[in-house]
Amino acid sequence: MKKSCGCKSKFNAVFMKNLEWYLHHVYGNYKRSLFSKLGKNVLEIGAGTGTNLPYYREGTQLTVVEPSRDMLNYFLEKAKDHPLRIYVREGYAEELPFEDNSFDSVVSTLVLCSVHSPVKALKEIKRVLKPGGTFVFIEHVKAPDFTLTAKVQDLVQAGWKWLFEGCDVKRDTGKLIKSFFPDAKYRMVKFNSPFIPVNYHIIGYGTKQPD
Repeated sequence: MKKSCGCKSKFNAVFMKNLEWYLHHVYGNYKRSLFSKLGKNVLEIGAGTGTNLPYYREGTQLTVVEPSRDMLNYFLEKAKDHPLRIYVREGYAEELPFEDNSFDSVVSTLVLCSVHSPVKALKEIKRVLKPGGTFVFIEHVKAPDFTLTAKVQDLVQAGWKWLFEGCDVKRDTGKLIKSFFPDAKYRMVKFNSPFIPVNYHIIGYGTKQPD
């Protein structure tokens, strides 16, 4: 799979690192609730700069997959301050280097918007989850039709996708998740933030049903 442009990768790593205070402010309470559902052996796809690290329970065995070396540099530095058993792999959500039924839980926060193929990523997530395992997610999504946000998304989609390494502000991620996790429970939340194209989010979880 094609690597991201070095200059954009560095920009996005610095951007996300400096945005962490805002991410904690907006998503903190939701993450505390969602992460309480996680098992002991967890995979996080697109771990970024490590914004989720404070929300994992002490002693969690956490495996992370992240394609950006620039993001991982920040993640590894931050990981030193958290009492977790952490394993890091540089790679892509569409090609997870793990055996079937490997993890109790999988975490995705603000990731499925930018993977090259969300269908492949979700197929891989389901594959590596143990039967009965939990997939938790917070993802920004396509706004409801005829809203101001939908109009803004139409205007900025191409430029936003180029600048933020494939981030698609009009992806209907909820529908995609439901196709792999039919029992998924989530709600749509609208944040009144200055980042208008990504104000609508789905927040929830699904379970891998035994065969």
